[in-house]
Amino acid sequence: MTSDEIRAFVRRYVDLTQHENLRELVECYDERARVESPMFHTIQGRADIEKSYRDLFRAFDEWDFKIDDILVDQETGDRAALVYTVQATHRGDLFGMPGTGRRAEVRGVYVLSFENGRIVSERRLYDFTGLLVQLGVLKARAV
Repeated sequence: MTSDEIRAFVRRYVDLTQHENLRELVECYDERARVESPMFHTIQGRADIEKSYRDLFRAFDEWDFKIDDILVDQETGDRAALVYTVQATHRGDLFGMPGTGRRAEVRGVYVLSFENGRIVSERRLYDFTGLLVQLGVLKARAV
């Protein structure tokens, strides 16, 4: 994929996530794709990736997913980093905790690898503990 194709792919991927378009979002992934996530751990294959998004969309809604930057690996042309800020409202069950109605913000990076125009590897890096503090699951002491 060219740099422009990767940037267009990432913008579409973010839009599909923001609009909770599960069917088309899952099509962004190769059949054998692997996702590493603080929330969902290691996920392998489209079926498990689809389940993780379904669980995520049940737990959170009112998505505001903003791209802060897209960095493309110019040497290989098959990797990119998506730097993002996302806000969403906790509406449904998350690890046995019912929705709180709280709005949470997460900043992070997705490191994406592509083959044949699809994601084959995705590493999600974000502050999961900070998310749990925002939702009231964990308490943080002021320093």
